[in-house]
Amino acid sequence: MNLPWFSGRIPRPLVLALFLALGPLGAQAKELKIETKLIWGSNEEKSPKKEHEPVDEATAAKLRKVFKWKNYFVEKKLTGTVPSRGSNQFKLSDKCTIEITELEGPKVEVKLIGKGQPVHKATHEIRKGEWFVYTGDDDKHECSWFVIITELDEK
Repeated sequence: MNLPWFSGRIPRPLVLALFLALGPLGAQAKELKIETKLIWGSNEEKSPKKEHEPVDEATAAKLRKVFKWKNYFVEKKLTGTVPSRGSNQFKLSDKCTIEITELEGPKVEVKLIGKGQPVHKATHEIRKGEWFVYTGDDDKHECSWFVIITELDEK
């Protein structure tokens, strides 16, 4: 094919411009700083476990807008990193583990593992400072559990 405007060489400024323009596409992969919390929701004023602390009021207010419980208590909070295009597990209790995998875009795949068995898998957008939640009922007690996942805004 003979292209009269193409001399067979690409000018350096054009190569540099293409490199700079396309560079961010490969730069999307990044290590994520993640916080996970296992929370119990209940109408009881105090948790039956003394080591549980109430969640902060801002989080409790957001949860109350959607869920029926009056009070929310933190059972366990973990922070860790998820490597670029890799995975990490966060063991929140003997019965609850979360596996997070960093995907393309600002997305993660989250696997909920209950008693060592996969229970649920979903993909979520993740943005620094924002959170999303998984929830389920505890049929033995009048309460629910929540797992809140946040990408921390480390500056």
